[in-house]
Amino acid sequence: MILKISLSLIAVIVLIVIVLLVRAPKSYKVTRSILINASPAEIFPYANNPRTMQEWNPFTMDDPTLKMTYRGPAEGIGAQSAWDGNSNTGKGQATVLESNMNKLVSVKLEFEKPLKGTNRGEYLLEEQGSSTKFTWSLYEESFVPRVLSQVINLDKIIGDQFERGLANLKTIVESKRK
Repeated sequence: MILKISLSLIAVIVLIVIVLLVRAPKSYKVTRSILINASPAEIFPYANNPRTMQEWNPFTMDDPTLKMTYRGPAEGIGAQSAWDGNSNTGKGQATVLESNMNKLVSVKLEFEKPLKGTNRGEYLLEEQGSSTKFTWSLYEESFVPRVLSQVINLDKIIGDQFERGLANLKTIVESKRK
């Protein structure tokens, strides 16, 4: 009897995993934008330089154990930051793959902890009069988060952090203009 119940439970779990795998998108994108009262040239260094990004990055701000290291050039293609922090921050590295002056920065994100995975981040700057629309996107391609996105609202969780970071960036950039 216990064997039948155990096998039935395993079969249900396998069925749920298969359904999640079939339904999971090949990738998904989380995007948030903000309008900043500054030119793209004033904002670009905060996306193109891993050190200045830490001034507004919400994912690493609240971790007193965080250890950051930097390699490669200070900014632009090849600039790299690596982090090792608590269970919320995790461990990984980010490398600038594309840097189009005052327009776009594309970053490869490699996570080691809490889950292994590789994704792509993107910062897009669009001039709008005397302001700039700054868009932060994450292209999620790793297996586990894609499956988890079927069960929990990762867009909300990640998006809330993006909104916090964008508000930080807006405050920093606009306060330097005054």
